Amino acid sequence: FMLIAVVIYLVSINWLLTVIAVIPVPLTIVLTNRFGKKLHGITGSFQETIAAFSARLQETFLSIRTVKAFGQETSEKEKADRILSRLTGLYIKNSVTTSLSVNLVNFVSMIGPVVVLSWGTYLIAGGSMKLGALIAFYMLLTYLYSPVQTLASAHVEVQAAMASVDRIFEYLDLPAAVQEATQPVALSRAHGEIAFIKVSFGYPESGFRLDDFNVTLRRREKVALVGPSGAGKTTLVNLILRFYDPESGVITLDGVDLRRLSLRSLRDNLALVDQDPLLFKTTIFNNIAYARPDASLDEVKRAAQIANIHDFITGLPHTYFTEVGERGVTLSGGEKQRICLARAILKDPAVLILDEATSALDSTSERLIQQSLKRILADKTAIIIAHRLSTVQHADRIIVLDKGRIVDQGTHQQLLETAPLYRELAARQLRV
Repeated sequence: FMLIAVVIYLVSINWLLTVIAVIPVPLTIVLTNRFGKKLHGITGSFQETIAAFSARLQETFLSIRTVKAFGQETSEKEKADRILSRLTGLYIKNSVTTSLSVNLVNFVSMIGPVVVLSWGTYLIAGGSMKLGALIAFYMLLTYLYSPVQTLASAHVEVQAAMASVDRIFEYLDLPAAVQEATQPVALSRAHGEIAFIKVSFGYPESGFRLDDFNVTLRRREKVALVGPSGAGKTTLVNLILRFYDPESGVITLDGVDLRRLSLRSLRDNLALVDQDPLLFKTTIFNNIAYARPDASLDEVKRAAQIANIHDFITGLPHTYFTEVGERGVTLSGGEKQRICLARAILKDPAVLILDEATSALDSTSERLIQQSLKRILADKTAIIIAHRLSTVQHADRIIVLDKGRIVDQGTHQQLLETAPLYRELAARQLRV
């Protein structure tokens, strides 16, 4: 607004001098646009390099035991130094470009007053302009170039900032892996019957596929999934939890297509204990209560007792309010697994999924937890993934998978008689 007002007033004093005074403005716009685009590119590269550096540091710190065990400290330092060198170069480039843009705009803005004074002096000498008018004109030039310089600086800053915004929108614009129905169905408490009906799904990168897959997990049935690595056990769990949707076919919970259910009600009825137990950098109480933030201390203790971790917790300096460190670094693998199991028990879901949930436990702890699970799972559907057959041989049904197909199913004794793959797995582990 100041710029427009000043231009109108300058034209009223002397239109020819105004035209001369305005010449630097388009030059400033051209320069600002060019430098803005250049800064946008530099800032984009800067953000990408910072992201690479953060990822490198995070990966190194999370794998610090492996790094030290293999004596790769120097190698990791060199990798970090190489990224920092790129960052230094980009930082210098950014500073030089910013400085050039500001100073060139200022230089161009200085040309206007010099030309105006020269031409005004000529006009005064010729008698076509008065000295007072030239002085007034010259003083108003400050109000002409000041807004131009401010707008130019703002444009350069915005272009640089937009590179960061573009990085954010790269993630915000990613399509969701699964979409919730426009009018989702809500289940308050599921019975726990899950059915796969002609389900097809695959990972393009690995080549693994499920084709025309059919199976029904009955209400309150304890079903074990066994088979070699890559058979598709965890894929079935991912599809039940709707981390992915099938390419074709239907998966139902109590006869309702999972795609029609609200994600909240689906996952409220499921609980997962993963083979890679994840704890947050907070207290043991908060980690267990993560499943139910409104749970009382007594309820958390009950869940911990069932998971056979209560005695260990009470032996800690601050019992349930002991901090466990980043990703539970202060605890052993078995202790982390039992805390995660307590978390799932506290949730009291209709369907409990145990993905190698006892793999890090010793035989005594595993036996105690298996006894507890019999009581917990009495009114639940259970899906148990295990490589150790000793943990699943008492399941109601064992499904043997291989390369995305069901090769056999039945009880432990039935499979020993009829399923060559299961018999081979049992021979290795159980000496039968």
